[in-house]
Amino acid sequence: MYKIIGADQKEYGPVSAEQLRQWISDGRINAVTKIRLEGAADWKNASEFPEFAPLLVGVPPVAAIPAPVALPPSTAKTNQMALWAMITGIVSLVCCQSYLGLVSIVLGIFALSKIKQTGQDGAGFAIVGIVLGIVALILVVLIVVAYISAPQMFSNFPNAFNQ
Repeated sequence: MYKIIGADQKEYGPVSAEQLRQWISDGRINAVTKIRLEGAADWKNASEFPEFAPLLVGVPPVAAIPAPVALPPSTAKTNQMALWAMITGIVSLVCCQSYLGLVSIVLGIFALSKIKQTGQDGAGFAIVGIVLGIVALILVVLIVVAYISAPQMFSNFPNAFNQ
């Protein structure tokens, strides 16, 4: 029994010598196809095996299938929901909009879930959106608590800019 490395760089087998002979006659194996006898440590070219060498005379090389190339992370599609989570988080923090903070948190959570399922980019955007939404909510709560505990501080606030 033998194992081979196919043109797609994947290991196949174990297969019998008869099956390998059939693949040679079909043109699926050429002289430089890597074959290993089961139990052996080294991979050898098919032409190095005496049982296959006579069959490989005059066999044209098999067109190599290029190995799949991993795409760099920058070419993966960014999750739009994560991007919107960050944008709404920024707006909620700058404008003290508590409802946008909630929207940012919800969008960020759903985006992270979708990113885990699809492998898209944008997890950082989603996390930033969640954090900014939480910070915006905390600021709104602090302002409300401050207003309730010291309303006189806020009564003079509009006049502070006139001076």
